Order: sequence, then structure tokens, then C-alpha cells
Amino acid sequence: MANILLILFFISSPVFAAETIRIQPQRTAVDGSYLYYTDLLRKVLDNTRQEYGEAELVSVNRLTQARAFQALNDNQIDVFWAGTNREREVFVQPIRIPLHAGLLGIRIPVIRKTDQARFDALHELGQLQTLSACQGDHWPDSDILEANGFNVQRATKFEVMYQMLQAGRCDYFPRGINEVYAEISHVRRHDLMVYERIVLNYPFPMYFFVSRDNPRLAERLRIGMEQMASSGDLLRFLQQHPTTRDIFPLSRLSNSWIIPLHNPLLPELTPLTDKHLWIELPSQ
Repeated sequence: MANILLILFFISSPVFAAETIRIQPQRTAVDGSYLYYTDLLRKVLDNTRQEYGEAELVSVNRLTQARAFQALNDNQIDVFWAGTNREREVFVQPIRIPLHAGLLGIRIPVIRKTDQARFDALHELGQLQTLSACQGDHWPDSDILEANGFNVQRATKFEVMYQMLQAGRCDYFPRGINEVYAEISHVRRHDLMVYERIVLNYPFPMYFFVSRDNPRLAERLRIGMEQMASSGDLLRFLQQHPTTRDIFPLSRLSNSWIIPLHNPLLPELTPLTDKHLWIELPSQ
């Protein structure tokens, strides 16, 4: 009897309790790409549980990107995922393994179906730059596009950008190729289309970020992501996940007008030379 009580004591002990990892909730009910990040994070945590223990994800308050990074510093959330820039890497710890092998920097416009002929008539960069692109107020993409001469209409909330496009308050909404197909499949966006003839391309990795005060979690995510990247599991996850499998094959973009852009915000420590972390577009 004493042995049974001892076993029950250890099982109920906090040592065996799952670590709680606080994350952002889904931005909106039609945020189709959200499951990719949570499923990937769960897989990384599961792959590292033998050394670091069990962990469970708990959603907390919905935050804009700017507030989310502040929340990391204030210990209100534990993990946030977003595109990187120099400023962000100063204040929080990036896990420098691109979550989509760099595909976030392949931006495909979402347009109104009624505007397809208008976009078909574009053949010079200057013509596209005169049109207005919806983007997030605090997104690095907005600064990147403006630095490359594009006209940007900024909004704070994610779903507002799609509403602006549908209402004609901007002409197109450049989305990462890893996001666009899942997002546009929702019934509320039946009047929109993914316009694959034009592709904006700039180096722009998305990472998991954690607080610099949480080195154990940072190490856990780094080890788990590096293992997935080096084994090929990260690429297979990307190719097979329901929200991203429609990206492939990338040969679908072989005849697209690919516009290379400069990213002046890219941190110097971005692992651009580590080829197994990135996917390249098909050569033109």
C-alpha cells in the first residue's frame, strides 16, 4: 500500500506536470494559416519531450504584432511567430530556422476577380507600383514594399485588410505563398482570387520568437527545429500540411513574372548561406 501511495505522489507531483506554453489565439475564424504554426510547434515540443518534458499550448489574448513582441518581453506569452527584422531581433530571441523554408518572402497578390483583366495588362514594374497594396501597419513587409517604391495602405487588424480589398480601398493584398491558398479558400472571400502571374520575391524568413529571459525554451525550440530541418522532416511537414500542401509543386510559378525586391531590414545573422533551410523558386 505504501508503494502505491508513493507512486501516486510522484505522478501528481509538479515535476510531472506539463509545461504550459502560452501563444496567440487564431487572429480570426478565417485565418487559414494558423494551424500550420500550432501544429509545427506541437511537433517540435513532442520531438523534444524526452529531454525537456511534456508541454501543452494555451491560447491567451489576441495581439497585434507590435503588442505581441512587447508581450514576450513582459512575460505575457511564451512563443510568437512572425517575420523577422533587425529591430525585433534586438529585443527578443529568434530561433533562426525559417518556418516555411523562406517561402514567406514569395508574395502572391490576392485581387478582386473583377480586376483580373486590369492586372493582366500590367507589364512594367512602375505600373504595379502605382497601384495600392494592403499590408499590416506593423508588418516588416510594409516597410520592405515602401523601400522598393510600392504604394502601401496600412491597417492594424488582419481581417480588415481583406475587407479593404473587397471594398476597393486597395488594389491587391500580397500574401506569402505559404498563407494565400488556405486564406482564400474561405467562403467569405469568394469574390477574390490568387493572382499567380505576378510574384514579389524578397528574403524574409519567419521564425519562432521567445523572450531572452527564457533560454531553456529557446534552446528546446532551436534543437527541435534544427533536427527537423536537417532530417528533411520540416520540408515534408511543409509539403504535407493541409494549409500548405497546395503550394506545391513550385513549378506552377515557372511562367510567372517574378519581381525580385531588396529587403533592407534583413538582420546580418540571417542564415542565407545554409541552403538546406531555404527553398528557391524555379529558374526563369
